[in-house]
Amino acid sequence: MAPFLERVTHRLGQLAERWSYGQLGIAIAISMLIGAGGLTWATILYERSAYPPALIPGQLNFSPESVRGWYEFLLKNGTFEIYRITQLVDFIFIAGLLSLLFFIHILIAKAQPNPGWRRLALVLAAIAPAIAASDVIENIFTLIMLSNPTDFAPWLAYIASTFSVINWSWCAIGSFLLLAQFTALIWFRSR
Repeated sequence: MAPFLERVTHRLGQLAERWSYGQLGIAIAISMLIGAGGLTWATILYERSAYPPALIPGQLNFSPESVRGWYEFLLKNGTFEIYRITQLVDFIFIAGLLSLLFFIHILIAKAQPNPGWRRLALVLAAIAPAIAASDVIENIFTLIMLSNPTDFAPWLAYIASTFSVINWSWCAIGSFLLLAQFTALIWFRSR
């Protein structure tokens, strides 16, 4: 393991030992409330904006022409500002998800008796900000495009979609690893 990551996981292991299960439970609950609140608000705004594509196909489009067309639709429909606000509200969801992932992995590390699986939980807690960063970068490039909706540089759409692919890939891999961690936790705690 890289020396920096080794130091970070060591510190996170110390944090896992210091925090009680109750404290971690409260942190997880607060994170869930922030994430769910941000997601609910963003979803309501997204639907009110009437942005033409569904969320995932729109994010993974890689077509500046399509994105321009959708923005022109929003401008004509009078819902452009609602869509722009949706992108800002998404930062609340990102903060909630980041903290939720972080605290869940710390909780798993605290509860996991197997050292290998404990280390994996600590590594995933350490890299949780990278998962959030891909979504933040995608939002930043989307906001840049929204600042000039009919004449943005085409490469902005490619970068935004690329970070969407990274973000959704992290979500898929992270979901699998989280399920594997819970399965391992149950397995090793029941032995």
